[in-house]
Amino acid sequence: MKQHSQAATGVTTNTPEETPVVSSMAPPADEVYVMPATQGQVRFWSLDQMHPGNPALNMPLMWQCRGELNVDLLAMAFTLAVRRHEMLRTTFAMVDGRLSQIIGGPYSVALPVKDLQDVPDAANSPEAGRLIREHAAYRMDLFNGPLLALKLLKFAPQHHLLLVTMHHIICDGISLGILLRDIAVFYEALMEERKPVLPELPIQFADFAVWQEEWRKSEAAETSLNFWRETLGTNFGRLELPHDATPEGRRDVRTDSESGDIETLLMSPELTALAHEFCKNQNVTLNILLFSIFCALLHRVTGQRDIVIGSPCANRNEDTDELIGLFMNIQVLRVGIEPQETFRSLLTKVQDWTLGAYENQELPFEELIYDSHFSHNNTSFEIPIFFLYQKSFMVIQRVAGLEITPLRSMSPGAVFEWMFAIVDRPEEGPRLQLEYNPNYFRPGTIQRYLTSFIALLESAVRESSIQLEKMAPADDFLPAKLPDNQSRIVSRRNARPLQEKQFDGGAAIMEKLDDQVATISDPIEIQLLELWRSMLGVEEISADTNVFSLGVSSLSILRLVTRMNSLYSMGFGLASLISAPTIKMVAELVRRRYAPNTVTSLVPIQPVGTKRPLYIVHGAGGNVVNFYGLTTRIGADQPVYGVQAQALELDQPALLRIEDMAAHYLKEIRRVQPEGPYHLLGYSFGGIVVLEMAHQLLAAGETIGLLGMLDTRARDYIEGWPAELSSNNGRTQRGGLAGFFRSHAGHGSAKGWWDFFLKDLGERRVRYTITFAARMFSTLPAFLKNTHEINSVAARNYKVKPVSQKLTLFRAANQADSSIPSDNGWSPIFKGGVEIHEIPGDHWQVLSVPGIDVLAKSIHGCLSQFDEPMG
Repeated sequence: MKQHSQAATGVTTNTPEETPVVSSMAPPADEVYVMPATQGQVRFWSLDQMHPGNPALNMPLMWQCRGELNVDLLAMAFTLAVRRHEMLRTTFAMVDGRLSQIIGGPYSVALPVKDLQDVPDAANSPEAGRLIREHAAYRMDLFNGPLLALKLLKFAPQHHLLLVTMHHIICDGISLGILLRDIAVFYEALMEERKPVLPELPIQFADFAVWQEEWRKSEAAETSLNFWRETLGTNFGRLELPHDATPEGRRDVRTDSESGDIETLLMSPELTALAHEFCKNQNVTLNILLFSIFCALLHRVTGQRDIVIGSPCANRNEDTDELIGLFMNIQVLRVGIEPQETFRSLLTKVQDWTLGAYENQELPFEELIYDSHFSHNNTSFEIPIFFLYQKSFMVIQRVAGLEITPLRSMSPGAVFEWMFAIVDRPEEGPRLQLEYNPNYFRPGTIQRYLTSFIALLESAVRESSIQLEKMAPADDFLPAKLPDNQSRIVSRRNARPLQEKQFDGGAAIMEKLDDQVATISDPIEIQLLELWRSMLGVEEISADTNVFSLGVSSLSILRLVTRMNSLYSMGFGLASLISAPTIKMVAELVRRRYAPNTVTSLVPIQPVGTKRPLYIVHGAGGNVVNFYGLTTRIGADQPVYGVQAQALELDQPALLRIEDMAAHYLKEIRRVQPEGPYHLLGYSFGGIVVLEMAHQLLAAGETIGLLGMLDTRARDYIEGWPAELSSNNGRTQRGGLAGFFRSHAGHGSAKGWWDFFLKDLGERRVRYTITFAARMFSTLPAFLKNTHEINSVAARNYKVKPVSQKLTLFRAANQADSSIPSDNGWSPIFKGGVEIHEIPGDHWQVLSVPGIDVLAKSIHGCLSQFDEPMG
């Protein structure tokens, strides 16, 4: 790995008698370095973007300090650690459309003290518990930092509890042990007034990030990718754990991800000894044995035979062993459970996978998500269950009369449904730790799963040839006192297959529909299921169905959102449904009374990726839902943001001028991407907004990459366009009553025409009101907002001006008016010329199959012309 010149190695190995110093390689306090972020950091940044400050992404620590403690020197020890490790002074920001590490200069660390000496039994008091929970749930700001927070609770003169919370984006589990070791060394050196002795750091984390970027382009990366393609295959989905927490028992929390608990169970010394003897006889590690037991447990709990689990790996080497940083990578285990499978057979499968995975642990998990081999083959990397075995990296430190004991931390929130960890500590042996979401599971159920794990382990170490189904009684794997619906799910999964022709067709259909209802026990989810079925006209919907996978129109989705707002008195926007596209997710938003992404015009449809983002500006209707399918086809590594109409923002007066709309959208875009080049694409009406955005960007000295329009016609926005445009038969196609009726053909009966006339009259009344307001004001009150009419008035009042840029026009092949030129009339406006890409279909069909596939491929090709090294 290369070493960047600004690497701060901190202290190095020196003789004890020297005075404390810090390496001169540390940058001055006023200097900041910008380095690329790793794929793992992009993952955690993306999770944070979905819910800024989500404490579930924290890594909280508790260090019990017994003995005489010098608080000032302890704070100084952290200051020296910040100087030694760049990651502890790093924040994150988008630079040139790419997530980057912003490495700041060293700073003095504050250590606030909360004195609880007057509180009875302070260490076990409710006040101490409250402070511990609050600190674990500390909301980190990835942009401003710091991402390290400290608090010291004083229980007695020689009894303190140090709370240390870091964001996962700057550390992993091994990092926590490194920090504890370094703090102890620094503290002891300061107390004894000598130089600390620590291993030299050959590189910093930023050097690893640069190396990873280079490695991802190498032949070795392609070899690893091929390994995972062959090992994992395709067509796999998520494991479905039976939930048993009732709605009444769920906690009043802001989000599922902010709610987490940990249940633990210590393995007995006798069972631990048997497990080690078993591993010796079978020539496997304890990790492989316990991982295999976990697979057996999941099979028994879910009844599923295709087991897909995530497993964190260290992903470190001799250059990175001493660094604090997010080196941890996620690996995916897929194992098929055959009928009459023995535990020995399962053990062999897990061992084979582990050996291969170890050799290919450097490939970032994100490479699998983005790889077309998986994304095009009905494969989901939505993994709710993780397994981890690790030797304890936190050991007791005894320094300068002070004993620092790491304590088990509390859960700041469960990112996944289950994180099953086995921590092997020298002082007590392996301890099972199951972190879970209490909104889904009862504590008693989780404890039952832990005891079931022990029961399976006891069976396996005594007889490796035992069949999985016989390792423990079946009832051990059913949650205690499940509601009736949930019990039916589990029993059906474990039931024998139905004999053919046992039921007639009608009964089979009822069975299928019954199964769908059985998978939902929450009353809000049941209500939403009925609503979605009736509003969307689709019966095959489950709690986890993505609404955008149903193939319904954006108008149907808009009606659904309107109905949900009325039903629940919420402020959902279409952007809310993009963030929460399933019944289960919407139900949780209803429970929390929280509607995301309705106070901004910028909608992160696909915010993850290493390339500069593409910003797609709304059409006349204002919403961005119709861009969802396009986004999924452009490429998994291409970030895409939809720009929805400013008029859709809740409780905000609507802007009436395109100039003001463009300025507003650019302000929000620059929060994501401070500098160009910018990639802009406007659909229909959005094309004219993009033109104005280009004018404003160029006036500000910014650069533009792709400047695109999707079937925007110049004649709709340029004054002086010929009023009489002839069709093939020479008849006038616009203007006059005859043109009005021809353009609205298909209303049919007299009643149909009358209903249309009344509707049109109502719309015109709104339009006249908006037109009048636009002449007097720059904004429109929220109660008068009608997005389509606002955009119509704004377009009519806009004066088109030439621009020096080239236009990339994605043009519908089937134009309603044959007199429209091939460039849609834009050549006089764009002095850089017009590049035309013809898309199958008409103005509306370009965003549906087959036009959408051609459009996505064309956009991808155009964007690739602007690809270049970032930073």
